[in-house]
Amino acid sequence: MTVSMQHNGNGLNTLAERLAELKAKSAYVGLPVDDNPFVDGSSINMATLAAVLEFGNEHIPSRPFLRQTLAENQQKYTEFLTELIRDGLDAETAYGRLAEMVVGDVRSNMVNGSWTPNAKATIKRKGSSKPLIDTGKLRQSIRGIVK
Repeated sequence: MTVSMQHNGNGLNTLAERLAELKAKSAYVGLPVDDNPFVDGSSINMATLAAVLEFGNEHIPSRPFLRQTLAENQQKYTEFLTELIRDGLDAETAYGRLAEMVVGDVRSNMVNGSWTPNAKATIKRKGSSKPLIDTGKLRQSIRGIVK
């Protein structure tokens, strides 16, 4: 039995080009260095505050709002990006839409996550036991970018 296959190389070339385009871009979600205001009345910027809250320190428990969001939604993000690529979106647009979705999920997780309550002194200062939410500026500072 003889098997013969013919193919038009254009399909493979197109696929290779799409994969190269996707590999050349990435989506990032967090606090970009060029958009990183200082915390009101403080000498630390939002990225530093986010790192302290994400990883904790000797006084503040870890509240991993970024890492947890990504870990819990990895499958959803993979499926969403795959769908966008199948729909023929270019890499810049597809990763931009993915970043928008992740930003929304991170912000939602900051508000709705099950975090260790604030310390009594923090509750007294803020008037709330809800961690990660004070003025809302940190949550609003979460951005998605494509590079």
